[in-house]
Amino acid sequence: MLGTLTKQLFQALGRYISFHTGRILGRNPALRPSSTEHSGVVPEPRTVSHQPAYQPRLAFDWLVLSEPSSQLYGGGPSDAVLDLLVQEPKFVLDVGCSIGDFTAIIKTRFPRSRVWGIETNKHAADIASRRIERVLCQSIEEVDWEREGVQRGDIDTVVLCDVLEHIYDPWKTLLTLRNLVSPTAQLLLSIPNVRNAPLIQDLISGHWRYRRAGLLDITHIRFFTRQDMYRMFYQTGFRVVATGSTRCPLSAEIFQKHINGGFPQQVKLDSVSVTVHTPQDLSDLCTLQHIFTLQPAEYADLSADERAWIDAPHPHTVAFAPPAVTL
Repeated sequence: MLGTLTKQLFQALGRYISFHTGRILGRNPALRPSSTEHSGVVPEPRTVSHQPAYQPRLAFDWLVLSEPSSQLYGGGPSDAVLDLLVQEPKFVLDVGCSIGDFTAIIKTRFPRSRVWGIETNKHAADIASRRIERVLCQSIEEVDWEREGVQRGDIDTVVLCDVLEHIYDPWKTLLTLRNLVSPTAQLLLSIPNVRNAPLIQDLISGHWRYRRAGLLDITHIRFFTRQDMYRMFYQTGFRVVATGSTRCPLSAEIFQKHINGGFPQQVKLDSVSVTVHTPQDLSDLCTLQHIFTLQPAEYADLSADERAWIDAPHPHTVAFAPPAVTL
């Protein structure tokens, strides 16, 4: 024991002597006094190599994320979507109105209605403001409605077409609206369907291809199936009163091929076969976008089936999820 301690002591002493000898003789650059301390001469600045910044070889879709002001969405949903409204609107709020194409259609179809838009893209908001009464260039959570002269219950129609999938917290947005609109208001929504056969085919093949538009628009940050859309709506205080859907040419072809067959049946894609148990399963697999009309609802007014979207435990998932941590 004593021999070991003695050995460690001599090793430490050797390191101490070596360190200070190097310092005195100038062998330790980190501790050596700088030349300016002796000469008073300020050294010239080091020459920086002016290498050009690396630029991607092609105009990849993800570059859109660095230039949000250039991403303008035109067109919007078909005016046939307005057939899902359950009453004539009086005060319409179009959230994410972009350049105002769809809001202009609303104004044409319901000329007596007051139409406002919300659009965070300043360029798009400027264009839309020339087409409708008012455009607020900010997020819906940031709007001071009292300052804008809007009282709770004034707004009776809200349009959220292709909006919620772009929002970090779509549940909060729906709660904001639930506490803003009238008790008999109507919300018109469209949301991309992630349970889409061509998208599943791409995923099974090893691809999740973000694009500038479509199901995997590069600016989408939330993804939903029809059932999870229902859970979100009911949990935030709404009920579904009307539904619709859209299909792309490929998914429409798959639907027509299988809809008249018996159930369950196999839907064969390029890399996988999917068992569909009901016509609703088939419809979900062949849907590009789900479209809904919602209205505010109190829990006491919901049916037992509707309450299940709120009360039922989260469905079992085989996807990895870390265990809960108790603090």
